[in-house]
Amino acid sequence: MTIGCRTLIALLLIIWLSGCATLPQPTEPPRVTLSSLRIIDAQLFEQRYALTLRVQNPNSVDLNITGLSFTVELNGNGFAEGVSKQAANIPAFGEATIEVEVTSSLLQIFEQFKALNERQERPLEYRIHGKIGTAHSLLSLPFERKGEIAFSSRP
Repeated sequence: MTIGCRTLIALLLIIWLSGCATLPQPTEPPRVTLSSLRIIDAQLFEQRYALTLRVQNPNSVDLNITGLSFTVELNGNGFAEGVSKQAANIPAFGEATIEVEVTSSLLQIFEQFKALNERQERPLEYRIHGKIGTAHSLLSLPFERKGEIAFSSRP
């Protein structure tokens, strides 16, 4: 390889790397929580739900969401999965809600009924995890949230 060709490749590499460094990159993953859940359609083999997700941006730059994919687990078992190409702009240190649809199967529902029966009065554990696509990055931002929902049989 000639010196001129090496110089050109090195120059192009420096320009490319400096261009990538100027793109705003969130340093912390977004915080995604489940805000609400409602049944849209219930068939024998498949159920569809509308989930409202609250997305918080803990970074000092806007988060321009281009889509997301995620899984919801209850008591350690898969409950529902979903994808969305819904775009949203979450301002720096701000939050927004996104409504998405998820699908579960008859088998997943049976597993949940069985787990609920075994748990009796113990809290229901949930986990939501997935990844968010952004306009400023080729990479997706992962997210995960765990929690409990307490049920009380007392009046």
